[in-house]
Amino acid sequence: MKKINMSLIQYGVVPVLILFNLQRAVGQDENVLMLPNVRSTFDDCHLRFHKLDVIGVVSPVFGHPARLKEFAHMGAIGWTQPNGNISWKCGGTLIWVNFVLTAAHCVIDSENKAPDVIRFGDLNIESTEGDEYAQQLKIVDIFRHPQHRFTSHYHDIALLKLEHNVTLTEVVAPACLWTDEEVRFKILEATGWGRTGYAEDQTPVLLKVALKPIENVECSKVYTNGTDRKLQNGLQQHQICAVDEKMDTCEGDSGGPLQIKLMHNAKVTPFVVAITSFGTACGLSAPGVYTKVAPYHDWILETMQKNGALVPNDVYNATFCALRYVSLREYEDAIIASRTPDYVGVNSDRRHMFLVDKLPSYIVQLAWNGKTNNCYGVIIDEDTVLTLAQCVTHNRERVSHIKYLNTITMKVSRIHVHPKYEQESSYNNIAILRLQHFINVNNFDPACLWQDETPSWEVHVHGSGRRDINSFWHDGSIDPSISILTPRVRFQNATSCIVPIRYLPLLRNGLTNEHICNGQNLFLVPKSCDLVTGAAVHEKVYRSSNVYPMVYGLNFLGRECGFGEHSIAIGMASHAEWMKTILFSNYRKSHDTIQFVDTDHQEGDSCHRYDGRAARCVPVSSCSRRWKQFLSNGTIELCSTSSLICCPLNDIAVTEQNVVHPQLAECPALVENLNITSPARSLVSIGWLISEGMEFRCLGTIITKNIILTTASCVGDEVPAVVQTSGSLETQKMYEVDAILVHYAFNATDDTNDIAMIRLRDTLVWRSDLFPSCLWTDTTKVPLVLSMVSPDNTNRVGLTRVVAMYNSDCQRTHMYDIQDSQLCARNPSENFTCNTMSDQLRFDSSTRVSYIVGLSTDFDKCEQSRYTVFTRISSYVHWIGINI
Repeated sequence: MKKINMSLIQYGVVPVLILFNLQRAVGQDENVLMLPNVRSTFDDCHLRFHKLDVIGVVSPVFGHPARLKEFAHMGAIGWTQPNGNISWKCGGTLIWVNFVLTAAHCVIDSENKAPDVIRFGDLNIESTEGDEYAQQLKIVDIFRHPQHRFTSHYHDIALLKLEHNVTLTEVVAPACLWTDEEVRFKILEATGWGRTGYAEDQTPVLLKVALKPIENVECSKVYTNGTDRKLQNGLQQHQICAVDEKMDTCEGDSGGPLQIKLMHNAKVTPFVVAITSFGTACGLSAPGVYTKVAPYHDWILETMQKNGALVPNDVYNATFCALRYVSLREYEDAIIASRTPDYVGVNSDRRHMFLVDKLPSYIVQLAWNGKTNNCYGVIIDEDTVLTLAQCVTHNRERVSHIKYLNTITMKVSRIHVHPKYEQESSYNNIAILRLQHFINVNNFDPACLWQDETPSWEVHVHGSGRRDINSFWHDGSIDPSISILTPRVRFQNATSCIVPIRYLPLLRNGLTNEHICNGQNLFLVPKSCDLVTGAAVHEKVYRSSNVYPMVYGLNFLGRECGFGEHSIAIGMASHAEWMKTILFSNYRKSHDTIQFVDTDHQEGDSCHRYDGRAARCVPVSSCSRRWKQFLSNGTIELCSTSSLICCPLNDIAVTEQNVVHPQLAECPALVENLNITSPARSLVSIGWLISEGMEFRCLGTIITKNIILTTASCVGDEVPAVVQTSGSLETQKMYEVDAILVHYAFNATDDTNDIAMIRLRDTLVWRSDLFPSCLWTDTTKVPLVLSMVSPDNTNRVGLTRVVAMYNSDCQRTHMYDIQDSQLCARNPSENFTCNTMSDQLRFDSSTRVSYIVGLSTDFDKCEQSRYTVFTRISSYVHWIGINI
């Protein structure tokens, strides 16, 4: 046994201040965080990974009037009349500084005359209001698609060249072109000064209307059987149909854009998908027909280049085009805090896309013998990673390592794939990886897992994309480097969820309760954000003055990070029961919670529980703690009848019928009335008489007027001579030891039942600087934050703040089975917990009553162990009481 020369003489100001600060941090008793003995939920990150450093905490019938700057590309195409007035009959889209895209049928009017003028930046073309923003230019050349015929509606597309370049402003700026053949947008916008209804006059105010694309087959039903001789061959692939149930495309809208606003850099850029071609009479709720832009990309580009436009070949690359005029674009609606004609105030915290330096620390990348791909997982414990079942195998290899904090690699020791998962399936797509070694989580929090119904608030997901197209503070430069993104998304319900068509074959049974649909209805510029597969749908939660990452699901299907069309994640709540069977020690499902160990067992017979612990068949009333645990987490073993429990030996004596000894029960009230000077004054040094004098080897604590509580490993086989009280030299006093009582079941090998009592010859007299510690008697839970009182080699007693942990946490590193009568704890500020023999776990309440919660087992040196084990005082209250 290591001998420590120590005294409590110098237990002074600094430790007392630490205790006082702890008391202030804990707050009132009713708000004290408590850790239950048995883990039964994933919603306990604020307990298991508690940080001691507290931190602060579409359209109506007449459409919608457009805003100035909203459609800066929109132009009104006019014909100058003999009297000087201008007749505005078509719309067009500015797609370069001196070129306008329109419909081919707009290049002549009913009198076979060509348009000669176009006007931009004017919302009301018949009013002088806002004219200071307008730009009106002459048309100097017209290029109609060579395959267009006025006798048909096919290839209805044309280009107009302007007399000179427009002046680029926020009110006048070119649009981009949607050059992808696939049009996956669910809603598009049409704009124009067209008629607002059947037989109505043309509106002088620019209007916008939301239209829904429909299949050409459905659209053809309206335009068949000779009703429109200009569609002899039916609708073609270069055409698209769209409809609004309250408003149709009307004369005056011809040539105008059918567009989508795509988000980037917290702004929106209009992309022209098609050109308004024709429709039926206004107000009949019939679909309009539009000429798609994508099939004519090459013709548009070549025509402009041959006619003097200095445009690069990639001018309509989505990324480059969006960035070209980003400084002129409007902010996305979500971040606009205020708006006037001359000023827009924004709140950047509300933007949908956040560019960050790295993934959160709890996100890890999976590796297969050094190789990685787009598969990730989340750290949910020091040795556990949750990921997708689809990510477990890559090129027929099983995942071998995880990589976290960008550089650290750790080996996977065990893989648990959901038993109902099928390869390349979207169901039960979840797996658990056990690691060979522990991850140091002192500097970050593992992920918490959501167990309830999907909430209504917005959350974040993880993606990656180009820095330049996502940076909020974009300076106009081109930066193709890939950065980590955290888009802000919203949970979607079964009605609002839009699943990309390409993923429907993977969801042959549709969306089920295990799926979480998430995303935004706003589309992104293509290739702005690639989903990080297996990363978290998450949000930060504030609990107990700390911040913790809450994971709702793991994304596995989605494009553009769920924008426009939504992403699908595997939800945590649906698989909580399966995860508990893997992660919770001795967990039993609800239908296995009651088991008969042997129907022949009678009262008093020995029995063996499923965990192998020695037990005896006793009435329920003699094992009330075990019965309470059954009611809370649902695991119990019965003997021959439902009235006999197979009760662990350590629990048999701990029942509600065992009344706490009066001297122990009156302790809290006694201490409160003494106006104590320091909680430390209940500590004593235990001394042995040796040839050189008195040697103090370990600590004890006063619990009654003549009883000192300590560990069996402290007193050993030698009866100590004295105990010495704490305090100054003037107040210190030694008391002779009369006898010791070591727990009859103390096991020096596994340190179970490591508790002992020392009886003094004389009786103590209570005063403000000499009083007892009270015993923590709650058998179901302990305070989360505790003080570990330790002697050291400098003749001082130090304090270390530690947190209680589940015994199952300690069991992962402990060589012996940890019993219910023991208590696990760790120092969250270090990667190991250093404790010595007879250290005490204490809780100091807001009323300055000091409770002893645990006693350190027989460690005689500071070991590099993540956790440490203590004797749980509440398990021995009855034993202490009957031996007082």
